[in-house]
Amino acid sequence: MRLKISARQERTRRPVMALLHIAVMAVAILPTGCDNSPYPNEDGNANAMYSSIGGELTHLDPALTYGGGSDMLACIVETPFQYNYVDRPYKLDPLLATEVPKLEYRKIEFDGNTIEAPVYTIRLRRGVIYQNHPCFVESNRHLTDEDLRGIKTVNDFKKTATREMVAADFVYGVHRLCDPRLEFPGYSAFASNLLGFPEYNAELKKRLEAVREKRRAAAGPLYNQEIDEQFNPIKIDFAKDSDRFPFIREVDKYTFEVVLSESYPQILYWMAFGFVCPVPPEAVEFYNQRSLLELGITISLNPVGTGPYVLESYDPTNQVVLARNPNFREALYPSLSPPAPDADPEVIRNYKLMKDNGMLEDSGKPLPFVDRIIWRMEKESIPRWNKFMQGYYDSSGIQQDSFDQAVSLGSKGDLSITDEMRDRGIKLIKTDTASFSYYAFNMQDPVFGGLDPNRQKLRQAISIAVDAQEKLDIFSNGLGTPAQHPLPPGIFGNEPGEAGMNQYVFRWDPLRKVPIRRDIEEAKKLLAEVGYPDGYGPDGHPLVIKFLSTAVSPESRSQLMLLRKQLARINVRMETEDCDYNVYWKKIREGGFQFARFGWLADYPDPETFFILFHTPDANTVDAERQNQAMYDNPRFNKLYEQMSRMENSPERAVIIREMLQTICKDAPAVFESHGVAIALTQSWLHNYYTFPLARNTAKYLRIDVPQRTAYRKTYNVPNYWPLVVILVALLAVTMPAVLATRRHLRER
Repeated sequence: MRLKISARQERTRRPVMALLHIAVMAVAILPTGCDNSPYPNEDGNANAMYSSIGGELTHLDPALTYGGGSDMLACIVETPFQYNYVDRPYKLDPLLATEVPKLEYRKIEFDGNTIEAPVYTIRLRRGVIYQNHPCFVESNRHLTDEDLRGIKTVNDFKKTATREMVAADFVYGVHRLCDPRLEFPGYSAFASNLLGFPEYNAELKKRLEAVREKRRAAAGPLYNQEIDEQFNPIKIDFAKDSDRFPFIREVDKYTFEVVLSESYPQILYWMAFGFVCPVPPEAVEFYNQRSLLELGITISLNPVGTGPYVLESYDPTNQVVLARNPNFREALYPSLSPPAPDADPEVIRNYKLMKDNGMLEDSGKPLPFVDRIIWRMEKESIPRWNKFMQGYYDSSGIQQDSFDQAVSLGSKGDLSITDEMRDRGIKLIKTDTASFSYYAFNMQDPVFGGLDPNRQKLRQAISIAVDAQEKLDIFSNGLGTPAQHPLPPGIFGNEPGEAGMNQYVFRWDPLRKVPIRRDIEEAKKLLAEVGYPDGYGPDGHPLVIKFLSTAVSPESRSQLMLLRKQLARINVRMETEDCDYNVYWKKIREGGFQFARFGWLADYPDPETFFILFHTPDANTVDAERQNQAMYDNPRFNKLYEQMSRMENSPERAVIIREMLQTICKDAPAVFESHGVAIALTQSWLHNYYTFPLARNTAKYLRIDVPQRTAYRKTYNVPNYWPLVVILVALLAVTMPAVLATRRHLRER
């Protein structure tokens, strides 16, 4: 029998039933509703590594990727050489090559002349094959509309294939670096040192312009080159006439040569960058199809390589996922032999460091260790830090707002992990970085420039006054090392102890065996010697130095206040000239400044990359991007630089570097401020992690203890049910009177 419900009863029943439904749903979600994991449930016990990136990738094209994205690219493509992960000082090992080659000299024909040219011969491993990819299927390089049905990403193609990597792929990839349409970041170094590289670039410009002229003439006055080439790029035959430009040459199927204009050992370091990797021509042909370009499927974000991982997915709003490459060959974790008792102290120290940090436990085991790598898009520092603390990220940097929670400073300024971090099993990793910050004087300035003894002493006095350690303590939590000169620790030519001290700014403390900055009174004495007693010149006017600045943040303003305070200690007044970024660099390029601050992060571990900051090349040298912002021009230093930059590390090179350092410390073209330190936190389950600022392909060495991570997440992410319980109780309290009233009305019915 169907009950008839009055309008009044219906009005009572509806809200009651709605509230009852809410209560039922609250009970239903209690077991699962408080799970705060950012990952799908099936990823909870996966052999995967989780990290974060701060924003959307711009590209993963080997010819363009420099800085951001380099770590990802190095998981996918490989280079002839790589840095040894556990050995120090920094050392190159073969990767796709069979050995690190020695320099040879050959007779080379170029531009109508026979040249005795320096040559490196790179012999490649055999049997190295690419990842499975649709570009290696012939029909996929001639796609029709029918073929593209259901295709949204490159991973949607059903037909894939692979082939062996050969020397011709390296030749093609390096020729592609000369393509004027690509803004190759290493162009200046390659053009300065590879025989025929800039000439080949000029040849390609001519070819491109010839094709553009034809297209322009055919299309008429409304022709738009940018739109045309966006979906119909001009195809370049890199092999055409390439014999005229010998900078890279195929010798046989597994061998190629790199030909230099002069000796330049640093080119081997450049061959550890992703720029110099094998690029299969099939990949460029595949991605340059108009149909794929219109879908946004380009080589810019879809590299093809031989590395341990392949790009599984890329969602610019969410995450980047790499998966294990099933075609990856056998590769083993590096080992490190115990040093002899009389070995170099640095070698002994490094072996102990690596052993104590568990970096040698996996020696000889096959790589890679993890199956997948997930980079989550995480723009804000606080959510990133919270997820690390919850165990959802395996490593983390340390932001200013979380520094005190993570790290404590000892009485001697030494860093250690806090008790909270230690209780969680979190570890602190600290290493020197190949970086250098400095304040450059304009060496052409009539007041502070010049190489005469008085100007030298003037700049030395200011160098004494600008206390880098004070700035590091205030703004960097003491992290960093005051610089004696441009060469950071760990770079060939940087000598420890008193031998490596800048005697013009520091004095040696024999008791503590450390350099101590000279007294302010010594700086004042130097000023008096050069005609500025108490900071006043012969004309009675105060000595004023103008600092060119782009400072806009409160912290940068505070740093300027400290600099002004430090200079005031020797009665030197500092004025700031504020400008925007574009005006700043215009003034720097034109020499329209007196004093400005710069920073430098090395591309490779060689003194040449730091000394170039103070080298003035001759008029015939390619110098598209001047690095000598101080416009320092000491003929002796320049001559020594030219010698040193063409030499391999040797006792003879060390002697030259020592003289260069003595020269530049005496001339003081800059206040040598500090060298950076990299610190990172790692979870207890992440093994073999070590900050290595020069190497990019380090993810393959990392190992995850998945059960340990799972246990941590359960411990530090216990669901908190009480809010739902309170809500449920409140709902019952509200609904019970209504339920009872409804039952009473029904009984009366």
